[in-house]
Amino acid sequence: MGRSKVESSLDMDQSPWTELDKEHLAFADIDLVEIEGEIEPERIAMPDVAPAFAPQGAVSRVLGERYRYREGQVEMAQLVRQALVEGRPAVIEAGTGCGKSFAYLIPLIWSGARALVSTANKTLQTQLWEKDVPTLRQVSPRRFTAALLKGRSNYVCFLKLREARQQIALPSMEDGLRRVIERLADTPSGDVEEMRLFGPLCDAVTARAHECLGKDCPHFSNCYYERARMQAEEADLVIVNHALLALSLLRPILSPRPVVVVDEAHELERYVINALRLELEHETVPQFVNDAVVMRHAPDTLRAETIGISHGLFESLSQKPTDNERRWTIPGTLPEGLALADRINAIGKRLLKAYPPEPGGGEGNEVNARHQMTIEWANELTAQVRALSKDVSPDQIRYCEEQPGKTGADSVILCQEPIQVADFLREALFATIRRVICTGATLSVDGRFDYFLHQTGLPGPEVIQRVIDSPFDYPNQALLYTPRGLEPQYGPGEEEYALSLGREIWRLIQASRGRAFVLCTSVRRMRQLYELISPHLEYPCYCQGEGLSRAELLDLFQNDADGAVLFATRSFWEGVDVPGEALSLVIIDKLPFAPYRDPVVQHRQQLIRDGGGNPFYELLLPEAILTLKQGVGRLIRTETDRGVMAILDSRVNTKRYGAQVIASLPRARRTLRIGDVKRFFAPD
Repeated sequence: MGRSKVESSLDMDQSPWTELDKEHLAFADIDLVEIEGEIEPERIAMPDVAPAFAPQGAVSRVLGERYRYREGQVEMAQLVRQALVEGRPAVIEAGTGCGKSFAYLIPLIWSGARALVSTANKTLQTQLWEKDVPTLRQVSPRRFTAALLKGRSNYVCFLKLREARQQIALPSMEDGLRRVIERLADTPSGDVEEMRLFGPLCDAVTARAHECLGKDCPHFSNCYYERARMQAEEADLVIVNHALLALSLLRPILSPRPVVVVDEAHELERYVINALRLELEHETVPQFVNDAVVMRHAPDTLRAETIGISHGLFESLSQKPTDNERRWTIPGTLPEGLALADRINAIGKRLLKAYPPEPGGGEGNEVNARHQMTIEWANELTAQVRALSKDVSPDQIRYCEEQPGKTGADSVILCQEPIQVADFLREALFATIRRVICTGATLSVDGRFDYFLHQTGLPGPEVIQRVIDSPFDYPNQALLYTPRGLEPQYGPGEEEYALSLGREIWRLIQASRGRAFVLCTSVRRMRQLYELISPHLEYPCYCQGEGLSRAELLDLFQNDADGAVLFATRSFWEGVDVPGEALSLVIIDKLPFAPYRDPVVQHRQQLIRDGGGNPFYELLLPEAILTLKQGVGRLIRTETDRGVMAILDSRVNTKRYGAQVIASLPRARRTLRIGDVKRFFAPD
């Protein structure tokens, strides 16, 4: 077995401190500050962190020629320090290019506080782990340990690997499993992403919650996930993602830390809703009924009846109100669902009768553990189906969602989720941990955090709040184009509107010589524009959803020397970084208001109306602005980038709320004339 990442990282701690770093820690030069947390009260040496960012400081030494002094980065670091010292939460919006990760990591590391850092996805998590933490380790004034932790299904499971090798049916799977074993020798973490495992092969060697035997697993002492969790428990700094953070608020995975940093914090609400959501897919009940333990001890008639009721339920659920709906509300009680819960419960009772719990729990007995695991699965599935079948309370919404690429009953997922999670977050996170630092590039609307604070339940008066502008020179680097005469049309005028939109996009791409993202607010519009425009362009055109992954599309776009054009939807509006000339034009087809027929959106609006509020200004507009900020934020990624942000929705020019939209965007020069765009792109 190879050495763990944490074990390997400890060797790097032996490098000697520089004289400057020793001076920063000299007790004569710093204040000893008592951080009075209810979780971990202790006295922590908290030096002024500004010297670390100075021209001869730690960041300069470690980055070398890449170093740039950024006032906003220093300001943010000082705000993070203030939050640590005063024991307060903070919300800090830092524009693109501020260097957020160093601005919060340096105060954390320099202070010695035990902290949890959460970011939106595994890609950003990996960047922090593989780039930022090792870089700062070289100049840190104190030794520290760090760990990376993901969810259980991100690690190879020895038990599943053993079972897969015993059940080989296809030569291709045999070859794949051989590659897994070979790669494990070079991947001490067992992380499937590091091993480049995807699809069925990845599913075959990773465990879902109901497949894990826990301490009764014969491989528990060598379990990659458990080892990663224990390393995280011992580490000073733990890097997680929002999905894991949200789950840990429900079922603690690690002991609490006195400091939590939430990077890309605009995503926090969505991940918490996902963690609290109940879901039932068409294949879930058949998977349970066809489990080996169930097949052995449940009568065939009961199993067949259970599958029949499940199929009938999903056939009923798949009857959409209209063909255009992707999500639709399911009101009232679901009798078929309650009947299904009763049948699953009957199966569970059969299993319990066949395998009553052993005295003392039967620990160490793998066979008994498998049986008890299946019984627990039956109990959990019974409770889940029953909860999804009862009438819904006003603070919840139940709906069906259609999975892309599928049709009929197979395509349906039955979901139930809370309308808001502010109360949950206030109690589970902010009331427990005083130093929660939320940051990101898109948290404010017109310079205020009211919407973010309301959605997340942060106690406003206590919160340190600051908007820090990007260091980029937007007036000289970027042009904001908002043409007249392109107000979205539906119904009889939609076809003519689409043609006008297509002509405008064609003109813009001709001016930019390709090198463009066409970001659309719906899959339907994306495909319509791609089919309309791409045949008339001399530049390579790519369209999301045509068999290539996001990473593959980005690689093709970025490395195409002929000025490629990418047509894409929401997944390309954020988390995409294409610096340089390859991306010189970002086109937004219209303001990204939430679909007005979406049942979740409708329910949230109604609750606001019932409370005497205005759902447009309290919900729809803020969400659209934050999404728009993400989209146009794809353009300027470095201090040398140049380009045009085109918002092809004339409502920003004509509606009263347009001024609020523009005020929330980067301060680029603005024009309503295509001629200015052509001059911007004209060769010098």
